[in-house]
Amino acid sequence: MTPDLYENWPITFSPPTRRIVDPPQRVLVNVALTVAGSSGGSFRDGVPLKVRSEGLSMDVKSPGLLHAWAKTARGQWICCLSFQIPIGNGKGFLQLDYHWCPADAAQPVR
Repeated sequence: MTPDLYENWPITFSPPTRRIVDPPQRVLVNVALTVAGSSGGSFRDGVPLKVRSEGLSMDVKSPGLLHAWAKTARGQWICCLSFQIPIGNGKGFLQLDYHWCPADAAQPVR
């Protein structure tokens, strides 16, 4: 993580509304919660087999790294994660680095 992640975000109050996690922590990422609108639909909704085979598997949990936290103006926490989204046939993946997600998307690995 670059130290200038928050360079354009001045702090006035304490405690700060953001935090760098250094070193990054291992987490389990609920992929369905990381991309807006990705949890809808099912295999029975007419999606062709080739799309199911080579499309992104959004209904999985993937190991990842937690890099940072930030609080929104509405009081919700979001987290900065790096993780992989596998494709349906298991032969590849999409790598996402420093992707901001709702806090519920990450669970600590114990």
